[in-house]
Amino acid sequence: MWKPEYSVGVGPIDDQHQRLFHLFGLLMDSIHSGETESTLDRIFVQLRGYVTSHFRFEERLMRKAGYPALEEHEGLHDKIRENLCEFRSQFNKARDETTRNQVVDAVVVFMNQWLVGHILGEDQKYMPHMDNPEVQKLASAYYHDEKG
Repeated sequence: MWKPEYSVGVGPIDDQHQRLFHLFGLLMDSIHSGETESTLDRIFVQLRGYVTSHFRFEERLMRKAGYPALEEHEGLHDKIRENLCEFRSQFNKARDETTRNQVVDAVVVFMNQWLVGHILGEDQKYMPHMDNPEVQKLASAYYHDEKG
């Protein structure tokens, strides 16, 4: 669940982070309610797609802000995307309930650690660089274009 202390000070990024928490909650609810494999796979695809879009947006802002650790941060983003793809692959290859449950358990741990850990750790590091009118303007314009 989203908490105000997760804010990075850029409204559109905070909105996207909240959406990520929502998608994670949707995945957890679907797992706990015994949804079909195809439903869970669809949520994995939706989550990964949203993560990719969010990372692209965040990286564009960090680039505009001249964030000195951008390359390192992009590497973390790449690893997260790889992990999400691997979890989906493992889930789809699982042929029994025990194996699927093991994958789901790993996803739950990863998502909890990543969402909170990445936002409170790595994302907080770029906050001082985002307090720039040009970055805020780009964030607002880009975000509104993306939302339609």
